[in-house]
Amino acid sequence: MAETTMGELAVWPKQLWIVFGSVAETTESELATTRLREYFGNGKFDDGSLVRNKSTFTPKTGRDEYLDSFIDTISKLPINYHNTKQNLSRREKKSLEELKNNPSIILKEADKGGGIVIMDKTFYREKVLEQLNDNEYYTKLRKNNDKSTIRKIKKLVKEYSESFTDNEIAYLCDFTPKEANFYGLPKIHKSNTIQTAVKHQNRKYIESPNPNDLKLRPIVAGPESTTQRMSHFLDLILKKLCPLIPSYVRDDIDFLRYIPETVPKNTLLTTFDVTSLYTNIPHDLGTTAIKYWVEINREIVDGRFDTELIVSFGKCVLQSGIGCGTQNPCSSPDGSMITTCHFNLVILHRNCSMFFLTFTVRVILSPTVLPIKRKQWMKSKHG
Repeated sequence: MAETTMGELAVWPKQLWIVFGSVAETTESELATTRLREYFGNGKFDDGSLVRNKSTFTPKTGRDEYLDSFIDTISKLPINYHNTKQNLSRREKKSLEELKNNPSIILKEADKGGGIVIMDKTFYREKVLEQLNDNEYYTKLRKNNDKSTIRKIKKLVKEYSESFTDNEIAYLCDFTPKEANFYGLPKIHKSNTIQTAVKHQNRKYIESPNPNDLKLRPIVAGPESTTQRMSHFLDLILKKLCPLIPSYVRDDIDFLRYIPETVPKNTLLTTFDVTSLYTNIPHDLGTTAIKYWVEINREIVDGRFDTELIVSFGKCVLQSGIGCGTQNPCSSPDGSMITTCHFNLVILHRNCSMFFLTFTVRVILSPTVLPIKRKQWMKSKHG
């Protein structure tokens, strides 16, 4: 057939058009999306699944000659690589390569502030082991529990199979898990040694060799770990409950809505922190809180999933090993998709008042010290 003209392309239905940044930069995925739009049109094929595996289906050619001609033409165009100007000198690039290839150091992003921290690899390893050897929070496993965890997940899904769609079952069961990686982000903002070095060194970079008081924030990076998909699925079910909790604050912008527009001139604004917040929540307390909030808000939670199913999934996620040789006897460290939602449900569970007795906030108003308990904060937040 003759080569397609733009005039001919203009007669396509509007739903087929995709806005490309540049014709020469169009990717194969964008062209595949165009075929999918032509194939499905405006039809809806939603079976109500909360999750599903990514589809690899691409319609075959021959359905629309104009579309085939367009894609064929675009595919043959040369790719336009932009010649970006380097903002590093040769010396700087060489230095970066040397740092990258230096086997004795490790580079990590700081826990706060976005700074880059260069650490001696042996020192970093000692700090990580210092975390993992804390028997209060971690237990060393005799063997990798990934296979038994997968069997447990499949057994749970099979037990409640009538509650799931086929897509949800495939998402939860049909994947190849990978071991999670445990690492730590240096909390340089909490190290007195580093803070002292900052005050005395007026340079672009600060040197503080192996500060003994440096702590790491534990992170479990496991986007394809054994329980990550179940954690994601559970988070989608439970996150609708979070806005119902009186103390829930979605983000920084949401917090700004609840603080006064003006304060007295001598007001001292303060914050407080909780040490190892997530890892200090016992599993039993976590599952009890989940059950409590689900039962009193059944009209909000997806009716396909009964309370027993949700609690069983919660136990599986919280009690299974993190996939890197250790197991946390309390809640999962940062990295699990359900972590934040889970904490919000726990924090104001009716049986947690003694556990969170230390959560009394002191707001310092100069020259008066005024203690404000969480309930008073909740009351002021909601008028």
